[in-house]
Amino acid sequence: MKKYILIVSLFMMGLSRMEGQVDGGFNTVPVVNGKVVFEQFILTDQGLSANQKYATLQKWVKDKYSGSPLVSSVRFDDKNQSATVSAKTELTGVPGNTVMNYRFDLSVANAGCVLVVRDITYQSAPKQGTSSFPKTITAEQTITDQAVGAPGEEGQIRNSTRKATLSFLNSLYKEVSGLF
Repeated sequence: MKKYILIVSLFMMGLSRMEGQVDGGFNTVPVVNGKVVFEQFILTDQGLSANQKYATLQKWVKDKYSGSPLVSSVRFDDKNQSATVSAKTELTGVPGNTVMNYRFDLSVANAGCVLVVRDITYQSAPKQGTSSFPKTITAEQTITDQAVGAPGEEGQIRNSTRKATLSFLNSLYKEVSGLF
């Protein structure tokens, strides 16, 4: 009887861990070959074909991003059943009206959908008495573990930028996860 209870307990703990991984999202800043690249595989409804998933993806991208002044490009690749969106968003909770530029790719297959967010840069409004052009800073210089460790106010700004970025990416992940 004790073995049975132990086996059931271990099984339940394993299920709770699996559930947490499926709902994962983004909580760290991965660096791949010196670049910040966020990647997440999203399991999809196995009752849908890859073509149906791609049609759903296309509709969502068109509805959400077509005509937006914050979007610089939207591309579809019908052969590979993927979409690429280049856009920007104003990050909340970050001083200086910081705008994040980003690119994300979505690819569908029979088992699921892959979300990849890359080419992240940040721009903040120019400070009084300086150049009238905003300064662009890469994610590698801003939100990596090494960059966030900067001392003083700069480290605090980078940390809040990191938190705002992860929050935005998690909302994107959640929205895409809900499509299928």
